[in-house]
Amino acid sequence: MCRLFALAADHPVTARFWLLDAPYSLREQSHHNADGTGVGWIDESGTASVAKRPIAAFESERFEHVATSLTARTMLAHIRLSSGTCNARENTHPFLMHGIVAAHNGVLQVTEALRERVRALGTAELIDGDTDSEWLIALIAGEVARLERDGAARDRALHDGIVAALDRVARTVPVYSANLVLARDNHLYAVRLPATNELWVLDRPAGDGADQALDQRSDRMQATSDDLRDVHSVVIASEPMDDGPDWRLLADGELVHVDPDGLVTTETPFPELAHPLTIEDLGLSAAASQAHDAQIRERRERRRAVAEAAGTAEGALVGAVPAEAAPGDARERRAA
Repeated sequence: MCRLFALAADHPVTARFWLLDAPYSLREQSHHNADGTGVGWIDESGTASVAKRPIAAFESERFEHVATSLTARTMLAHIRLSSGTCNARENTHPFLMHGIVAAHNGVLQVTEALRERVRALGTAELIDGDTDSEWLIALIAGEVARLERDGAARDRALHDGIVAALDRVARTVPVYSANLVLARDNHLYAVRLPATNELWVLDRPAGDGADQALDQRSDRMQATSDDLRDVHSVVIASEPMDDGPDWRLLADGELVHVDPDGLVTTETPFPELAHPLTIEDLGLSAAASQAHDAQIRERRERRRAVAEAAGTAEGALVGAVPAEAAPGDARERRAA
C-alpha cells in the first residue's frame, strides 16, 4: 500500500532525517512502494508547492536533493504503490488544489454521485489524472471553497470542509481506506478512516532534552539528526519510522490537527462507513496494492516491537487502539 508522511515543526527544518536517514525512512519504504514519489510543502509566505515524479524514491536523485535542501515548517510526502492506474505524474501524489496540498492512502469507489458532487462544487476541472485519490481531494477542496464562499473564516472552512467531505464519503461512497494527510497555511491535518490501514503520530516536544540531537534507532541501524535538535515537531506516518516507544496509533475515524502554533487537537467526527469494502471486494491490482505479504509481516513485527518498548503488549494486535485514543475522545497538547 502507499505510504504517507507529514511533518509540522515550530520553525523551518529539512525532513532529511525522516525521508532519508531514519531506520524506516520513506526512501527505505519505497523499495516496496516504487510507483511514484512526491513531496509537498508550505513556504514561509504560506504558498503551497509540490515536487513529484512517477519513479521510486530510492531511484530518484531529485527526491534526495529535495529531502536535503528543502526547509519548511509544514511538509508532507507520499510514495505510491499503484492500485491499478498508470504510473504518470498526474497520478502521483501529493495533489495541489486551491492552495491545499494533500495525499491519500487507500481505495474508494468513485461513484457517479461523487463525481456529480465534485462537478457541482466546481473542482472537477482541477482533476488531471485517473485516481480515486484525486477525486477525494477535489471533493475536499470543493467543500472548503464552498464554505469560504458562504462566509466562513479561512481556517474554519478548512476544518469544516474536510469534515463535510469525509462525512459524505463515509455515508455514501464504498470505502476500503481513506487515510490522508493535508496542509494549508501551516495547518496540518491527518485522517485515519477507517482502521483498515494504519496511521501513526509522533509528537516530539522541545524543552526537556532539547540540547540533544534527535537520536533514533532500530535493531538494524542508528540515525541522528542535529537539524531537529531543539525543535518541537509532529510527525504523521503510515508506519513507525523507528522502534521508539512514543509513536501512537490513530483511532478508527480520528482526525488530527496541528495548528501553526504547534497545538495538537484530535477528534472523531465521522460516522461509521455505510458501505465498507473488504479486500475481497477490490480488483486484483487494488487488492495487491493493499496487501503486500512482506509488508504485512514487517508491519506486524515492527508494531509488536513498538508495543513492547512502550510496555503495552495489547497495542501489538492488529487494529488495536491505545486507550488514550478511544473514539469520541478529544484533547489538546502544546509542546513544552
